[in-house]
Amino acid sequence: SQSPTDWAAHRAYLDLTRTPSEFSYELTAGLDSDDRPTLFSGEMVFPWMADGDYAELSGFGMRALAQSLACKDDWTPLYNKENMRRALAPGGPCKAAAAVYYDDMYVDFDCSMAVAARGGPLEHCKVYVTNEYQHSGLRDAGASIFVKLLGMAKGSVRTPS
Repeated sequence: SQSPTDWAAHRAYLDLTRTPSEFSYELTAGLDSDDRPTLFSGEMVFPWMADGDYAELSGFGMRALAQSLACKDDWTPLYNKENMRRALAPGGPCKAAAAVYYDDMYVDFDCSMAVAARGGPLEHCKVYVTNEYQHSGLRDAGASIFVKLLGMAKGSVRTPS
């Protein structure tokens, strides 16, 4: 059994702002100075998001659903590494290519590369590494990225080195 997330991002935020530190939400929250860093919370989810701040999350039952997900403790593994390895093995049923962005704030570059490294579950996945795009690459240039990845997977486009 896995541990529930129990609003992990919210708890981390409370811990961080409870004691004096270099981080100051009040200092970084304002847009009145370009000298202040802008800090992003990425794909973190906070309990107050279902309380009306985000219309998409505030509908009937959304607060209860969000709370249920935060308390869920019976998650099963999301990926089966051996199945991925078998599917992508030479002569296997699948071919794959992936875009990995250096500066993606949502997906850790080193984790992505470790999964695709020799001995990793996706070692036979061809990887297009770029800093030309970030997490929104498919939205920003979807057609050109898709054509490149499809060609890499099929072997008609050379994998960049």
